[in-house]
Amino acid sequence: MKYLTNTLGIEAHIELWSGYSGLPYYLNERYEIKKAELEGVHCLFLAPKGELDTLNALKKHIAKVREIEPLPIVLELDNITSWRRKSLIGARIPFVAPDCQIYLPFLGIALRERYTTETPYMEVLMPSSQLLLFRYLYQAEPELYTNGVSDSLGLSAMQISRAVKQLKAFDLVSVRKDGVRMVVSGMENRRDLFEKAKPYLVNPVRKKVYVEFGTIPDDLPQSGLTALSELTMLNPPAIRTFAFFGKVGELTGTDKLIDSDTQAEIEVWRYAPTLLSDSPSIVDTLSLIASLQSDSDERVEQAAEEALSKLWR
Repeated sequence: MKYLTNTLGIEAHIELWSGYSGLPYYLNERYEIKKAELEGVHCLFLAPKGELDTLNALKKHIAKVREIEPLPIVLELDNITSWRRKSLIGARIPFVAPDCQIYLPFLGIALRERYTTETPYMEVLMPSSQLLLFRYLYQAEPELYTNGVSDSLGLSAMQISRAVKQLKAFDLVSVRKDGVRMVVSGMENRRDLFEKAKPYLVNPVRKKVYVEFGTIPDDLPQSGLTALSELTMLNPPAIRTFAFFGKVGELTGTDKLIDSDTQAEIEVWRYAPTLLSDSPSIVDTLSLIASLQSDSDERVEQAAEEALSKLWR
């Protein structure tokens, strides 16, 4: 697990898995299973004790384990061939192969390190990349010196470096050196750059929890449709929505809405929701739009367009 920390800056907290007794004997023989927490997200790591099975067999094994505990499952491999890598990614089966590849789509991460090219293979931006891009989009200056934003974004120098590489690989920014400092710049029209980045944006919301009003943590910023209604002419939703950055276990709530009169929707974010906001009471506009991209309601789409138009008049 040190590989995840050294490569991506992700802290992995490991614990014993208690579900072995519910598994068929043949799966106990085939895998060592550990429970882990990555960036506040719980998952299971399956380490094959011998030769890896066929793709169809793997899918059945994973489904069986998830019957015991329905968490994302990551294969922990000693090595991986290019053919196997391609088949696992095609099946969207997460895996970690130290010194070869990391593929964690449930975290919005798929990082290739050692296959003929150094270009990262990723479906979406890493949260750190998205933060850096949005930071650039919010400023008026044509260039951004990355050494000046590390502390304000809560990112390490390593995370900033990897974020710059990914943004460059997606052709979203260009990079130059000013002495030892990295300087990024993008398209002159910020709105055009945001539209270009849209297919790669990661949803900053990783989970939703419904919490009684009396137990909501203090001073949470508005998010979701609540925030969008504050920024636009959209009517406020029936249930209020707030953003939270921390461990899900710190919230006492339910996975499904029970009573909209007594509960609020709490979105658990992948990064601090007010890092880029002008106000501590509401999330920033670009992160808000990224969180609502999958909402196909025409009214929401029109309101999102209104919010962006206000941002870049």
